[in-house]
Amino acid sequence: MAPNRRQPWDLTDDDVSAAIARISKHDEELAREAQHVYDTLTWGEGPGQLRRAGVQDWLWYRVPTKYMTDEAGYMGRLADTAAVLFDELGLDGYAEVCRDERTAAVHAAFDRSDAEGLEAMRKARDASGIEPPDLDDFVWGQTMGMEEATAHATVEDALETALDSGDLVVGGRAWRARQRAITAAALDGRHPIEPGQSWRTAVVTERIGDWVRNGSMRSDRVGRRRADIANRLLHPIDPPPNLTEHMAPATRLLDLLGDHQPLTQAGYLNRAFVVRVHEQRPWEDPLRTRRTPRSETDEIVLHRLRGWLECAGALRKRGKVLRRTERGTAMTNDPLLAWATLIHSVAPEGWDRFVIDDAAEILIERGGAPVATGDLFDEIATDAADLGWRTTDGGAQRAPSVDDVRRAFHNSWALLDLFGFASEHGDWRDRAVSVPPAGESTLLAMLRAGAAGPKSRPW
Repeated sequence: MAPNRRQPWDLTDDDVSAAIARISKHDEELAREAQHVYDTLTWGEGPGQLRRAGVQDWLWYRVPTKYMTDEAGYMGRLADTAAVLFDELGLDGYAEVCRDERTAAVHAAFDRSDAEGLEAMRKARDASGIEPPDLDDFVWGQTMGMEEATAHATVEDALETALDSGDLVVGGRAWRARQRAITAAALDGRHPIEPGQSWRTAVVTERIGDWVRNGSMRSDRVGRRRADIANRLLHPIDPPPNLTEHMAPATRLLDLLGDHQPLTQAGYLNRAFVVRVHEQRPWEDPLRTRRTPRSETDEIVLHRLRGWLECAGALRKRGKVLRRTERGTAMTNDPLLAWATLIHSVAPEGWDRFVIDDAAEILIERGGAPVATGDLFDEIATDAADLGWRTTDGGAQRAPSVDDVRRAFHNSWALLDLFGFASEHGDWRDRAVSVPPAGESTLLAMLRAGAAGPKSRPW
């Protein structure tokens, strides 16, 4: 990609007026359209607002989707107009984007359908090098608050500078790793306004603040509870001690599975492997039977763990074979990674995740002391109704019931119990749950994953 002869921040309003005037000498209509392009890209804020990311967004998204016209070829015409304007301003890199074959390909895809156009746009953004990538410890939200949007723009500018200087070469050796390193450095750079904050910490603070406010808007109780917890979520949560021992059920099962295991016609683990697990039993099972199991479903903990590991991406079913993925292989010898995976995938996103997170909020508020399951489920059901959760029953919508809560709670809590991060007491007539010392940090980390994580919607 060609570098700019001049930089946007070096240009003045007079430079822009002179460029438009030069275009007008040859084509007045082209000059009027060039003025429109400039005004659209800068929003009246001057040439310093011009950025490669903004040009790409305009070319690949706003031109195809925001212009209400049936004129054939209008997208290419606007791109050509912008290229002429950027030539006159000395912004050669931006002019090259306008004339790039990727831009023509995006426009052609939008001519075929919006779905094809949006897919082409995503590929073009990714291949440009300007789109800030997700990091192992930071994922951009589909919906961004002001701090996150500004942080995103700051990273885009850092990537543009790296491209212009040759520090980042798209398609070059290990360029993706270099792109991530530049992104991390920009995110961890000093915030220009908030003392002691980086862009990363400012985004986390904003997300957690939104989490508290969104709860408060619908439920005073939920908002108050979240506000009491919020400060504990601002920084990464340290894992509990003895993590190797806690995560052994998962890491040892992954080790026993090896690279792959054949499955039965019904899709269950083969009996020989199930018997081997039954004999070695790398976990405590209060429901263990002496009888040799006939199938995977006879080993309840094995069946539950296998289901979770598949959902977490550690295992993948391919035909009649269950394969251990790269993530699963890494988890085998890394209990910290296994714990982090549990934090993010203890329950499926949506209703099940809400239930276990709400339970975590309630139990942390009460200091981990035993809470009767009946009281806990009643409180979660009330919170769900206040926060707008609905389910369909017989074609009619209703608020979730205590039974809905119980079903969602059971599997996730059983996993936490298996790893020693939760406890259950009493019999079916008088059941209670509590949080042992190792469980508090795990529940806090679960809450932080949601509160400080990426947002897919504004509420």
